[in-house]
Amino acid sequence: MKPFIKQAFVVSGAALNIVGHGCAHGYPAVLFSQIKSDGGPVTLTDHDMSWIASAVGVMGILGNFISPIFMTRYGRQKAHLICTVPALLGWVVFVLGNSVPLFLFARILHGLALGLRTPLAAILVAEYTEPRYRGAFLGTFAISLGLGILLAHLWGSYMSWKMTAVVCSVFPIIAMAIISLSPESPSWFVSKGKFDQAKKSFRWIRGEGPEQTEELELMIRAQEIEMVKSDIHDRKKIKLNTLFGSVFDSIKAAMRVFKKKEFYKPLVIAICMLIVFEFGGAHMVPAYGNLILQSVLDKDDPKDVAWQFTVMDFLRTICALLAIFLLKNVKRRTILFTSGVFTVLSLTLISVFIYLRKYEILTHSWLLDTVPMILMIFYTVSFCLGLVPLNWVICGEVFPLTYRSLGSTLSTSFLTPAFVVSMKTAPHFYSSIGVEGAFLVYSGTLTVCLLIMYAILPETKDRTLQDIEDSFKGRKQLDVEVQLSLMGKDNIVK
Repeated sequence: MKPFIKQAFVVSGAALNIVGHGCAHGYPAVLFSQIKSDGGPVTLTDHDMSWIASAVGVMGILGNFISPIFMTRYGRQKAHLICTVPALLGWVVFVLGNSVPLFLFARILHGLALGLRTPLAAILVAEYTEPRYRGAFLGTFAISLGLGILLAHLWGSYMSWKMTAVVCSVFPIIAMAIISLSPESPSWFVSKGKFDQAKKSFRWIRGEGPEQTEELELMIRAQEIEMVKSDIHDRKKIKLNTLFGSVFDSIKAAMRVFKKKEFYKPLVIAICMLIVFEFGGAHMVPAYGNLILQSVLDKDDPKDVAWQFTVMDFLRTICALLAIFLLKNVKRRTILFTSGVFTVLSLTLISVFIYLRKYEILTHSWLLDTVPMILMIFYTVSFCLGLVPLNWVICGEVFPLTYRSLGSTLSTSFLTPAFVVSMKTAPHFYSSIGVEGAFLVYSGTLTVCLLIMYAILPETKDRTLQDIEDSFKGRKQLDVEVQLSLMGKDNIVK
């Protein structure tokens, strides 16, 4: 079996999990509309619906902090398997549940699965795949998310909300089977000093060519340096038996990590990327798309924007597919800042258009009928073609091996609060300052984050993870053999 096929097999487990999470993001629209129109087993208030929609983010925070423990202690493969369990249980609760508390419990389980998976998914692809395929594989996550949202909406149009939940539960089941057959990450074996197992896993996934051998040896030798440094630090460290001394040492160790350029720069980049992803509309548009389209298109009835909403769902998926070819052939920075500029521009133009229409500066009927949807298509393409897939790619590429679990957890811990804040505040923004005012706030937020990333984000396309780490450290090329010879263990210990 060719290495590419093996890598695709491993990545498909993560992709199917994300399709399931996409279904979870699109499912509330199905649940709410059917219960409201058919009477359902319960009566849902606006307060109930807002909490059911945003409950995913509340439990996601806990999942973000549990995930690195599983990743570090048990390995990437077992952690990945664990994160599918609450996703499956969430669908089971939806099938069996008929009350608001059970709906909330199901969404909390989905939130836990999302929180566990978010720091893990990008790391999985970054560690399992070759640099030349990494961008394309990471780009499939955006396709998977968009496909899940689209499928949930389509199935919900023809099936009951309970049957929709049954069908959606298939994705975590298949993902569990694929993950069970996948090997452990060679990078995790290296981080634990299990170099023989790392070589076996690496060769199964990546093959045995000269480039692959060089990358593996470089990774092992870089880890040997880190182990030597850690051993020296442990020998020099003063042992304090008091509780205060132990806590003080832990704080000092944490502060040393945060002062390292190879840690804090990727952390800032990842946080900015996740904020752009959330406040750019990755989750708000699928959840509140009807409200947004009613305001932009100046319609009173949600049924009047049904086909436009479907068009945006299809565009989201098509753009994610096209993004794979962009990620394969175009530099990351070029995609990021081109997509970012056009997304900010589209949000601003939509806002300006609504203000001009509101104050009756624009009165031509053909403009009022055609321009709004053109602007929404412009926004959807701009955002989904670059910023959405790059969220997974950049967050998976920038963190060094030593701090990959910690950095991914700290950065993604900002995603779930941002998710809750955006989902809870969006309806209030729309009713107070209007969609046009909210879009100006979002465009300003995106502009600040993009400027920060413009200043500190290096180009990562087709570079090994070790090479990217070295660029943050300020090294043009890491020559670990020279370092080992200069830093010989006997000399360093002295």
